[in-house]
Amino acid sequence: MFLKKDKFTHNGETIELRELSALQRIEYLEYAADNQVADHDSTDPMVYIAAINKMDIKLSALVVSMSTIPLDKVTDRDALMAMHQQVMTSWPAGALTEAGKKVMALSGLLADPSSAEEGDDDPSEYDAGKS
Repeated sequence: MFLKKDKFTHNGETIELRELSALQRIEYLEYAADNQVADHDSTDPMVYIAAINKMDIKLSALVVSMSTIPLDKVTDRDALMAMHQQVMTSWPAGALTEAGKKVMALSGLLADPSSAEEGDDDPSEYDAGKS
C-alpha cells in the first residue's frame, strides 16, 4: 500500500492513522462542501458558534474514521457511517481535532506552515492585473 501512516497518541492510547486514499479524499471534500454552516450574519452568535463546533467535530470524526477504517471496508458507506458515529461517541473533541489535523497533513490537505512563515509566495504573483 502506498498510503503514509503515522501514530497518534492521546491519554496513553495509541492508534495508527493513515492518509486518505484518492477516493476518500474526494468523498471527504464532497461531505465538507455539502455540510457548510449557513451565513452567520442572520444567526444568533451562539447558534453560529454551536454550528461551527458541530461541523468541526463531524468533519474531524469523519476524517479520523476514514483514516482508521479497515481497508476491506473503505468502500462500505454503512460501515463508515457507523464508525463515524462511534468515533464521535467515544472520542473527546480535542483528540478529534488533533487526530484530524494529523490525517489532513498526511493527506496533503493542510498548507505547510513552514512555507507560510518563510514567505516564499509573492502575493503579486497571483494578481490578475499584473503587467
